[in-house]
Amino acid sequence: MTSIRPDAESAAADRAQTFVDWTRINARMLTGGAVLIVVAGAGFWFYGRSKQLQAANAEKALMTAKQSMTAGNLPLAQTDLQKVFAKYASTSAGVEAAMLLAQIDYDAGKFQDGISILQKVSGTSAANGVEPTVRSLEGDGYAQMGKLTDAAKQYESAADATGYETEKAFQRAKAARAYQTAGDTAKARQIWTDMSTDPKYSTMAAEARVRLGELTAKVASK
Repeated sequence: MTSIRPDAESAAADRAQTFVDWTRINARMLTGGAVLIVVAGAGFWFYGRSKQLQAANAEKALMTAKQSMTAGNLPLAQTDLQKVFAKYASTSAGVEAAMLLAQIDYDAGKFQDGISILQKVSGTSAANGVEPTVRSLEGDGYAQMGKLTDAAKQYESAADATGYETEKAFQRAKAARAYQTAGDTAKARQIWTDMSTDPKYSTMAAEARVRLGELTAKVASK
């Protein structure tokens, strides 16, 4: 059996004593650190839990507003949606409430009011999953106001915000139509040309070729 040398035993004892002494001296600091860790963990849990409860309450409030819409009580629905948006704007339900409010405003001819509420949620973390839809709705508002160039820019932003090729093609086609109607044939031609040749936009390639034909015929007729 291998024996442990006295000097090795002494060194090990010294290290152990040093650790004990350090622990004794820093006991208050260690205790405070442990408390901080526990408090931080509890705070994180309570924060996560409060966010979950907030999201659940927002969904319930949104459901109530939707029931009013389904029942045909638009004034009550609008009031309920405004409450949801005012209280839960940082949730996905709050963002959906904003989009519904904007649509109600559009239907009433209050296009700028609808755009303004959409601008409040556009770019927020709560709108991440529906950012292309929010941008597209903003574009629809500008289009109905006759501000077609502004509308086209929003449709392009909607296309940039989505990772789905079909939706990207759809939004870029909306942008090209708006530019073309606004008289910006150069911009419209650029988009339609890209869409007629790029495989990513195959769902809109047929329309792109038709639109390019229209632009070419218009130039030839001048």
